[in-house]
Amino acid sequence: MPPRRSHKKSKAGCQRCKNRKIKCDEIHPACGNCLKHGVPCDFEGGPITPTATTPPCFAKQDTAESGGHASSISTPRTAASVIVPFYQQPQALIRAQQTPAASRSLELKLMHHFTARTCFTFSDTMEQNNAWQVDIPTIAYDAQYLMDAILAVSALHMRVMYPDDQSLIRASHGYMASALSQYSTLLNQGLSELNSEALFSTAALIAFQASASRYFDDEGSYTLPLAWFHSFQGVKTVVMASWQWLRKSDKIYPIINSQPALFLDLDPERKLFFAPILDGLEEHLESLPESMRVETKQAYVHAVAFLNWAHERPVRNRILGFAATVSKRFVDLMGQYDPRTLVIAACFFALTRVVDGVWWLQGIAKREVNGIFTLLPAGWFPKMEWAMKIANYEGEIDSETWGTSLAELRNFKKEENNVHEHIDLLAQIMNNNSPPLPPD
Repeated sequence: MPPRRSHKKSKAGCQRCKNRKIKCDEIHPACGNCLKHGVPCDFEGGPITPTATTPPCFAKQDTAESGGHASSISTPRTAASVIVPFYQQPQALIRAQQTPAASRSLELKLMHHFTARTCFTFSDTMEQNNAWQVDIPTIAYDAQYLMDAILAVSALHMRVMYPDDQSLIRASHGYMASALSQYSTLLNQGLSELNSEALFSTAALIAFQASASRYFDDEGSYTLPLAWFHSFQGVKTVVMASWQWLRKSDKIYPIINSQPALFLDLDPERKLFFAPILDGLEEHLESLPESMRVETKQAYVHAVAFLNWAHERPVRNRILGFAATVSKRFVDLMGQYDPRTLVIAACFFALTRVVDGVWWLQGIAKREVNGIFTLLPAGWFPKMEWAMKIANYEGEIDSETWGTSLAELRNFKKEENNVHEHIDLLAQIMNNNSPPLPPD
């Protein structure tokens, strides 16, 4: 981990510490956090590299903030419940060196860019494009956290085009910090019919931001993209918890319905394309405590089945469902640097190589696959052969390299979906105590 940059003293202190009545007088002049919080930022050159176990946006709360003891307040265990904002008052920091007119100009520029360009990069269907261009901004009129998320993602998109513009760096971090703070608070208070559309849209934008932010990571030392997985798991959590309302939303339905229903072959005995990743699984499971074996096996088998399903028809809406579809156990194993899980994750990122024509996916396959390779024991290198070949392949990938026919890839018609009924079933299973779903 590179040495931290020096931070200036400030008599004002850190607002986060003041709110908790903790003495602190060392504050970063750009990002507004004290040394104690140690939040990564890149306002003054390269970013401070986070530790492998602490993604920038999804770190655990510092127990020192509560006098060295963990909080006794019980909150729902969701991916969003561990989100920590970059700072508390981003709007003030963004505008600190701007006139009111300049600040308004920036926000108008960001909103225009989102509706004119960014919204078309989330999907390849007309229905979804219309939802992101018209319906989601309309929902944001009454949900400041969603508006902040829209402005944050727009700023990040513009930052790809204008990497040296410091105002875009501040805006991207600042607006997303504001969105995360409000979003996590509302999730802990509970979803409702009034906020379900806005919270889902915010969750999706947080996921896009977590994905695209990898583009700006310091390439000096590789860290696992756990924020990517946590954020997409957060989208799944919001959908399941609020499905009784989202299923009736004309604004959100086109986005959710774009995901094809899963038809996975979960029989590990069938030697499908990625079956070799499961070689030696039974011996591996015997080394684990008996209480963990079933859940761990399910995590592996389900994730590999998803890879096989996406590999045979590699289109964007199939491939990108992986991070949201895998189990919590899978994400936990990834955070523990479990080799089999890392190989599976590398194969997922290799799949994105054929759909990386948008800004928030460009270079992801090569960056993540090569990075994961450096974390693996040598004995696992053979299982990385396909992922490394695809991620580092120059030019258009052909059927022989991919391992299955790609001749009709560009001519695939939209899949006939029954994802609506599929989520109905999952939501009822996961929300046993929720009110029954209304009839269609």
